[in-house]
Amino acid sequence: GWTRGSGTALTDAIGRFADIGVAALVVTDIGRDGTLVGPDLAGLATVLAASPVPLVASGGVGTLDDLRALAALDEGGRRLEGAIVGKALFEGRFTVAEALAAMA
Repeated sequence: GWTRGSGTALTDAIGRFADIGVAALVVTDIGRDGTLVGPDLAGLATVLAASPVPLVASGGVGTLDDLRALAALDEGGRRLEGAIVGKALFEGRFTVAEALAAMA
């Protein structure tokens, strides 16, 4: 995966998926995926504001503060449904229980 762009703006793609009735979408920042540098909060806020369907964020989460920031993200009353965490858990930076508490 992640070998080439589609040429479609993310917000346009989300609109198309919403039109065919998807229940939710995972939004992965492929430039941050696996890097532990933190999520692109500004980019996610833009997508969240434009999305008619629930979103799950993925890419860059490295700390519990990153998860808290994602949980606090609010665009016009719209919030993320959750976050995908991989490498940070694998490397033992925090536990699943700590991650769930940070997102609560």
